[in-house]
Amino acid sequence: MNNIDTEELEREIKACPITRIKISDTEVYSKHPFRVVHNKALEMLAEDIKENGLLEPIIVRVIGFGGKYEILSGHRRIAALKLNGSDEVDARIMNFTDTEAANVVIKSNLLQREKVLPSERARIYMLRNECLKKEKYGSQYAGRTEITDEIKKILAKEFNVSATSIFEYIRLNNLIEELLYALDGGIIKFKIAVALSTFPKRRQVIIYKYFFEEEKAVLNNEYIKKMKKYITNLTEEILEQITSELNAPKKKAEKPVDTFVNKYISHFKSEQELFDRLEKLLIVYLENEKHLDKAGGE
Repeated sequence: MNNIDTEELEREIKACPITRIKISDTEVYSKHPFRVVHNKALEMLAEDIKENGLLEPIIVRVIGFGGKYEILSGHRRIAALKLNGSDEVDARIMNFTDTEAANVVIKSNLLQREKVLPSERARIYMLRNECLKKEKYGSQYAGRTEITDEIKKILAKEFNVSATSIFEYIRLNNLIEELLYALDGGIIKFKIAVALSTFPKRRQVIIYKYFFEEEKAVLNNEYIKKMKKYITNLTEEILEQITSELNAPKKKAEKPVDTFVNKYISHFKSEQELFDRLEKLLIVYLENEKHLDKAGGE
């Protein structure tokens, strides 16, 4: 759950009268962080609306001068109504700024969703990051694309996660869509996805094609470590080279010679001299054993 303070906006929304508008006049929020998927859950929502009606009106704001509305909350409800063949929807029409609209999108959508995908969480944090930068820097906001330590701490508190987690999720916005889908589907591990986000997008395309389209190898941490050396000039040929290196049979490490033994052996000029000395020592040892046996038997 997030701690974004939207109480004043929520009071405005509740005080706003409900208006009937055409679904054809609505548009998806331009930076909507969530995917609306046609699945069983959406079909169940459509069936529920058909039986019980729309219990909660959607929230929109006017955009442009052509009588169009941008959906802030209610994308899934609109999709469900379309499944039912509906032409109109109950809505609260708000006059929100870009920052206010973004905060409503974040808060309302998080409250209504049980599961948030990694790519969606990445877009949520980025959207909130942009809002805070506008609030903090105002006219200086233009051109500031980084996330400052101050904003990281604010986001960490709002979303109840670590500052490191905030930074890593925001980095995911640098991934190409194909890799984001792979992350959402559990095909790529989170830390590997974060590592891939440091590669230029044209290199990400090569990586995606090699590992996921052509399935020439399984992407793991060993590949990541080696690929980082070629972060700006990675090619399929280099990936083939890395694969060959990783698949090469491992040489068995030679057992190190004991330091004491090595020191003793180094005194002899040749193997023959060593063997002669060992033979004499063995004879002396065996003679001593005989004397000990006799002494024990008397």
